[in-house]
Amino acid sequence: MSRAPRVRRAPLLPRVIARARKAREIADAPSFIDRTAMKGKGSKHGGRGSRETEAPAPLPTIRKILATTDFSDHSRAGVRYAVRLAETLGAAVEVMYVIEPPPRMAGTDVLVPVPQIAEVTPRVRAHLEQLVREEARGDVRLSVSVGIGTPWYEITTRARVGAMDLVVLATHGHTGIKHALLGSTAERVVRHAPCPVLTVPVGVVSRRAREAPMLKVQRILVPVDFSKVSKRAIRYATALARQFGAELTLLHVVEHLAIDRILGLAQSAEALAASMKQARVELEAVAARVDEASEVSATATIRDGAPFREICDTAKRVGADLIVLTTRGQGGMTRVILGSTAERVVRHAPCPVLAVRG
Repeated sequence: MSRAPRVRRAPLLPRVIARARKAREIADAPSFIDRTAMKGKGSKHGGRGSRETEAPAPLPTIRKILATTDFSDHSRAGVRYAVRLAETLGAAVEVMYVIEPPPRMAGTDVLVPVPQIAEVTPRVRAHLEQLVREEARGDVRLSVSVGIGTPWYEITTRARVGAMDLVVLATHGHTGIKHALLGSTAERVVRHAPCPVLTVPVGVVSRRAREAPMLKVQRILVPVDFSKVSKRAIRYATALARQFGAELTLLHVVEHLAIDRILGLAQSAEALAASMKQARVELEAVAARVDEASEVSATATIRDGAPFREICDTAKRVGADLIVLTTRGQGGMTRVILGSTAERVVRHAPCPVLAVRG
């Protein structure tokens, strides 16, 4: 009985390299332009290569803003920023404080009985009303609310129940243990909120009560990864740029792949150069379309490296007043892979970050 001829397979490493190259070719293909700027089947020239000019993006509907505070000087920066933003947009602001009950201990009830928490609530509300009186500006409508529970959960729940258009909160910018204690609330709100979340680093708005100047947004940085999700950030940022008379800087970061080390320095540099060249062609086309459709000045910037680091560095370099990016809102391992960039930018950005749910 004759045996079937044995199929010879290529060695493992070349196959891995080939797959990596193929993946990069697919990722770098001009699919984003094909989907968003070159559909145009019914346009004048027809066919895949014709351009279709989109109508200008509508202004984001921001009429109700939820600002959070813990009565610290740090959190006051977020409240102050929210009030100034509301003054520009003609929105109302609700200032919220969350009373966090002490943790339970094994075999015992809550250390502070519920009646005592109920006694604290009126005093908390009185402090909130005093804060609102001090931060009031112009005709901005201000109100207060008090939650009881885990801060990030109560904030996101209030945003959902109150049909908020935006959540604004301050970030401390800590890392390590301090970050675990102070920074996790902001990142969890960004991850779970039902609406866009604006995080404000401490120091962006003056801590000296009310003599700070009017809110100015002159340059907006928008990270773009050529996905449908990032297209939403472009539209949102374009609408804000029209509202504030700002300029857009569109940024794409070509991320270094682990396979680059296997390919070797020469091959890696060649592949990187090709990827950056293709990305520049795509991003400049997107910037041109934004400029044409909305009359907002948009420029394209290409960088290579770790996305969150390049986003923060570019924000410093161009003097960005705001970063607008999208977050996918997944959990578990998917969040670690896809959502970590947004959370790292929130943690380290030198300016406010507007995270728009994708």
